[in-house]
Amino acid sequence: MVHADSGVPPKWVRWLWEVDATEGAAEQDEGAGLGVGKIVRAGVALADAEGLDGVTVRKLAQCLGVSTMAAYRHISSRDEVVAAMVDVAFGPPPALSGPAEDWESGLRCWATAIHIRYDAHPWLLDVPVQGMPTGPHRLRWMEAVLRVLAGAGLDLQEQLNAALLVDGHVRTVASLKRSLAAATHEGRSEASVGWLLTRLKADGLTSMAQVLTVGALDDEQGYELDYGLDRIIAGIRAGIGTARA
Repeated sequence: MVHADSGVPPKWVRWLWEVDATEGAAEQDEGAGLGVGKIVRAGVALADAEGLDGVTVRKLAQCLGVSTMAAYRHISSRDEVVAAMVDVAFGPPPALSGPAEDWESGLRCWATAIHIRYDAHPWLLDVPVQGMPTGPHRLRWMEAVLRVLAGAGLDLQEQLNAALLVDGHVRTVASLKRSLAAATHEGRSEASVGWLLTRLKADGLTSMAQVLTVGALDDEQGYELDYGLDRIIAGIRAGIGTARA
């Protein structure tokens, strides 16, 4: 049930929709004085360089060459900046297939596109998911996948459940890959690997000893996006068959 709300949305929400609807607004915003747009885009650049923890209103103000108080005249909090950053970083969704019989490829395309966004902006994985988004880009991503899943014959609740399942899988894979890349970059002592392997064998953890020996979780080999997608899609397909039986 949707409740009427006569209140005016925050400035950053209005900015997201106005920029999205106005051709060339991004370029115009860059040439204007300090505003929500400059602060949010500076936030995306800062998060790409330093991670989400590196984004503070004080640091954004420094990057833009203004005082912290000047920044606060356009945004109310760091949380507002981050929420707007997410919508800007995701950008518009990909064009998905329309025919109902091609819902599987549409779902794969959607999942792959989200994975690419996480790869381009890893800090997106650190932003808490707090209810339905309000920005135009994220809402269009949701609209796109719901339409694809509607083509599979799912009702609205099933569409939402399936979309959350796929998104959760993609986030998990992207997060694990990021963690693995960080561990690889930091390096791992061969001596500690040898010690752990000895302990695993001594404790009878033969499967994990084999995983460590062959490096099954190294170089991103153990975290395959398609493996989970195949099984999610198979489950959806099986559910459709059961419902129609």
